[in-house]
Amino acid sequence: MPTFDGTASALESDDLTDRFLPVAEPDDDGRGRKRDRLARLLQVTAILYQLGRGEKGVAVGEIAKLTGMTTRTVYRDIKALDEELGVPIFQAGRGRYGVEKQYFLPPLHLSVPEAIVLFLAARLITRWSDEYDRAVVSAFTKIAQALPPQIARHVAASMLAIGEQQANEPFTRIFATVARGWAEGRVVEISYESSKGESRTTRVRPYFLEPWAAGRSVYLIAHDEPAAAMRTYKIERIGAAVLTPERYQIPDDFDPDRWLANSWGIWSADSTPMQTVRLRFSAAVARRVHESTWHRSQELRDLPNGSVELTVRVAGIVEIRPWILSWGDAVEVIEPAELRESVAELLKTAASRYQASAARS
Repeated sequence: MPTFDGTASALESDDLTDRFLPVAEPDDDGRGRKRDRLARLLQVTAILYQLGRGEKGVAVGEIAKLTGMTTRTVYRDIKALDEELGVPIFQAGRGRYGVEKQYFLPPLHLSVPEAIVLFLAARLITRWSDEYDRAVVSAFTKIAQALPPQIARHVAASMLAIGEQQANEPFTRIFATVARGWAEGRVVEISYESSKGESRTTRVRPYFLEPWAAGRSVYLIAHDEPAAAMRTYKIERIGAAVLTPERYQIPDDFDPDRWLANSWGIWSADSTPMQTVRLRFSAAVARRVHESTWHRSQELRDLPNGSVELTVRVAGIVEIRPWILSWGDAVEVIEPAELRESVAELLKTAASRYQASAARS
C-alpha cells in the first residue's frame, strides 16, 4: 500500500493505476463504461484525500497527470463527487481542489484481514439494501484505500451494483439525521407511521441503530420522551426527522446486546412476551440446521429417525414465523400451539390458492 507525505511527488501514478484498474471492458449495455467511471471516481477521491487535505489542495492538472485523464474529465468527476456522492469538495484556488478534513475519520491502521472484514461487511449491506445509498457508496470508496489492489478492484463493481438501484433521498436524509442525533447525543423529533397506518409525532433519544437483514430494514432503538419508555422504530416508516439542540446521555447500563438478547429480529423482551418455540426439521435438512447458530438460546436434539428438534426462547412469534415458512415442508411447528395453528393456516391458504390456479389453467 503506498504512503504519502502530502506532496504530489510522493504519489506515483502507477500506484493509483494499479489500485483502481477498470474491472471490465465496455460492453453494449454500457455497464463497462459505468465501471470505468466508478473506478475513475475512486482514483480521483484517493488523490483528493491524500493530497488535497491541506489548504492548498491539489491541482487539477496534477490529478489529470496521475490518472491519465484530461483536465476536462477531472473537472467533471470532481463535480460528480460533490453532487452525486456528497463528498465535501472545496476549491483552494484557481484549478485546485481538496476534501474537507472533517469528512474523514482519523486514519485506521488495518491489517489486510481486518480491511477485508470491513469490505465484506459493506458487501453484506449491498445484499440487503434495496435502494441507492450515498453513504454506502462513500464508505466503499474509503474502505478501498486500505485494501490491496486485487481486492480494491472489486470496489468499483460493488459501487456499480448500488448505483443501479433507485435513490431514496428521503430515507437517506432521515437516516443521516437520526444517525447524527445518535452520534452527537441530540434529541430528534420524528413523525412516525406505525405498521397499522397510525401516524404521530414524538421526540426520541437515539440509543442504537440495528440493521435487520431478513427485513431489509434498519431500526432505531430509542427512548421515547413523551411515552417515557423505550421504543423501536423502523427507519423506513419515519416520515420526517429534525435534529434539536437538546442533549441527552445514553445510560451507562444500556446494553444493546442485552436489549436484543431474546429477539429473533429486533423485537425486545422488554415490550413483547417471551415464547418457547420448538421446531422439528426433517432428516433431509438436519445437517443444514446443525451448521448454523440460529439464536443464542437454541438447543438442538437429534432424533432416532435422523430429524432434529430446535428449541429457542424468543420475544413473540411474529418475527420467527416467516423464517419457519421459508423451510417449506421440511419443518413442523411443535409448540406453541398459537404458532402451529398460524403456520398451518397460512400453508392451507397458500395450497388452496395454488389448487385454484391449477384448476383455472
